[in-house]
Amino acid sequence: MDWKSLGSLLATFIFIRTALRDFLPPVVYQYLKCIISNSFTALQTNVSIVIEEFESCLNTNEIFEAVQTYLGSQCISSARVLKLSKPNNFKNLTFTMSTDQIVEDTFEGFKVKWSSHCVEKNISMGGYSRSLENRYFKLSFHQKYKEKVHSSYIPYINEVAQRIKFKNKQRKIYTNKSLEEGRRYGLWSNVPFSHPSTFDTLAIDPVLKKDIKADLTKFVQRSEYYNRVGRAWKRGYLLYGPPGTGKTSLIAAVANFLEFDIYDLELTAVASNSQLRKLLISTSSKSVIVVEDIDCSLDLSDRVKEQNVEVNNTEDEANSIKCNRRVKGTVSLSGVLNFVDGLWSSCGGERLIIFTTNHKEKLDQALLRPGRMDKHINLTYCEIEAFKMLAKNYLGINKHHLMKEVEVMLPVIKMTPADIGEIFMSCDEDADLGMKKVLEKMVSLKKIVDSKLHHGIQVEDAVED
Repeated sequence: MDWKSLGSLLATFIFIRTALRDFLPPVVYQYLKCIISNSFTALQTNVSIVIEEFESCLNTNEIFEAVQTYLGSQCISSARVLKLSKPNNFKNLTFTMSTDQIVEDTFEGFKVKWSSHCVEKNISMGGYSRSLENRYFKLSFHQKYKEKVHSSYIPYINEVAQRIKFKNKQRKIYTNKSLEEGRRYGLWSNVPFSHPSTFDTLAIDPVLKKDIKADLTKFVQRSEYYNRVGRAWKRGYLLYGPPGTGKTSLIAAVANFLEFDIYDLELTAVASNSQLRKLLISTSSKSVIVVEDIDCSLDLSDRVKEQNVEVNNTEDEANSIKCNRRVKGTVSLSGVLNFVDGLWSSCGGERLIIFTTNHKEKLDQALLRPGRMDKHINLTYCEIEAFKMLAKNYLGINKHHLMKEVEVMLPVIKMTPADIGEIFMSCDEDADLGMKKVLEKMVSLKKIVDSKLHHGIQVEDAVED
């Protein structure tokens, strides 16, 4: 067909359309137009879904954000024009599709096509009309895959986008504000979290380290299991042991291993059980909630032991005990128990709650039971495997001729990883000097131990001079 014939055909089509519109009744014309449109639609094999950036009243469409994140990971190889940015609170650079770009994707053996667009849209708000740039994605695919796209592909995109956001998110450590500050500026303040402690550098027993890592891995993979058994997706750890045995370092290593945020809860700044609940529900999922030295923050000691003490004391002494208990704050043991295991603890998911204490025996048994503190981790004085890790971290050595003497001395005296690390740090990475100084310290402590034993004194802590 030449251009002349094509022009004649087009002119004929325009003439017929004009005649139909001018001479047929409007109802008949609209009916014929609908039939023709449906006929053409039936011949088409592709289906399209439009995903706009904003819903009504300028509410952000979460699916749009998920698609944008997902396509950012897919478009590097195929799109010709990309946008590069670093969103707030992201630790990595991100790519996004530019306008009028097309990307193809394959899912479970079928292909789909994505395209990005931008149009001007008029929106009326409060009696005023304004023009807004409205971005949208268009998803096209064969109509026989409509059910798969709806039931599998879209949920898959959302899942991948959530993983990408989680990996890119800059992790933070939060601390709670006082009641007055919380009313005006929000309940939590935060800073970026960049603690270097990891399980690779942690100076604790290797068997214990392996057990903790396995427990954490099992926990984060059991979302469906927790739902099936009807329990909130959370887990409680109690870290106990003498000061300087690595409780804080372990918390940082756990957060780095899981890539979770940390909420460092200062109970002495909490005015009431009600405020404690508000703090809990304002924490995010995938987080570690920490209360350090819980025995010092509030009076959570065993109620049975306290009753016995009060019975055996005078009335004035009993009143003094009760008074001291009230001075520590208005958050009660009941409030803490509900915080850990009450109805409000199920808000959100994938949370780890960690309490630390130097004196486990002072805590109430109700707080220690499974379901509240599921795993009790005893961090004790330095043993030989932990010592070797410290020597590797601070001095850069795996072996040394004094290591055998150290191995003999460690069970006799009591030195924490913090004590040994401090000695190593003062030696400026001089391995021989570091091993010599730490062994001298051990010999000195052993003399103190021997002297106390000679005089019949019970040795509770050989580190004390």
